Amino acid sequence: MPEDDDLNVYQIAYVSGGPARVAMVALVGLYEDGQVKIARARHRVTVLVRDQNDPVRAAVVASIPDAGRTLGPVLAAAAGSGAVAEVRRTLRDRGLLPGSRITRLWPSPRFRSARRLRGRLVAGLPAEPDDPRRVATMGSAGIGDPVLRKIFETPGPDLSVPSVRPPSVPPDNSGHNTPDRGDLSRSDPPSGS
Repeated sequence: MPEDDDLNVYQIAYVSGGPARVAMVALVGLYEDGQVKIARARHRVTVLVRDQNDPVRAAVVASIPDAGRTLGPVLAAAAGSGAVAEVRRTLRDRGLLPGSRITRLWPSPRFRSARRLRGRLVAGLPAEPDDPRRVATMGSAGIGDPVLRKIFETPGPDLSVPSVRPPSVPPDNSGHNTPDRGDLSRSDPPSGS
């Protein structure tokens, strides 16, 4: 079993919480470095710095259009990126992830070693609140900034807008109710008597 001391923050995140945790670590790092901003009310992420050398951060930034995007879809897109898949492949090649979902039913030595690794990561958690390994291991609970933690822990606003479409009116107005005008349409002109 390889030592866990040489795992990078994304590998720690993957072992602790899977692909979504890797995306979270990258996004929190981008926010803390001032390269993205996240609106409190709408949870909208906008990019301030597009050029990224780190492949996972580049995947996060690539998932955000110039107009911005809400937090949930950003995390989902980044979690499904090739950069995060590469983190998984590296861990699997090192024997730190189980081979398939079936092994969860019948724990293999790899599954047990991955569980022990997660335990060691939690036990060796750094005390500094701004250490990215805390987010990698604990998820949103490890975010040091209380405002940012609240953004990640509260559901995003419901941005769905019901469609308001005026009814279409056929050219001959057939099939639509027209107001009853009574005898006004047949009235005679007023008499001069």
